[in-house]
Amino acid sequence: METVLVNVEKKSDIAFLLSLVKKLGMSAKPLTHAEVEDWKLAQKIEAGMKTSSVHRDEVMKALGK
Repeated sequence: METVLVNVEKKSDIAFLLSLVKKLGMSAKPLTHAEVEDWKLAQKIEAGMKTSSVHRDEVMKALGK
């Protein structure tokens, strides 16, 4: 299974796309802003888990503390 994220600006476009997806026999679900932000954060965490460790001082410096 593959997933596609599509950003739309008008609610009428969302309704149209959902209707089209249903007619094509696929499934779709609109995401809330919070769900999109959670997904983005999860992607960044996942990417960070694949990098080497960073010393605490470097993190604090990057945070400006």
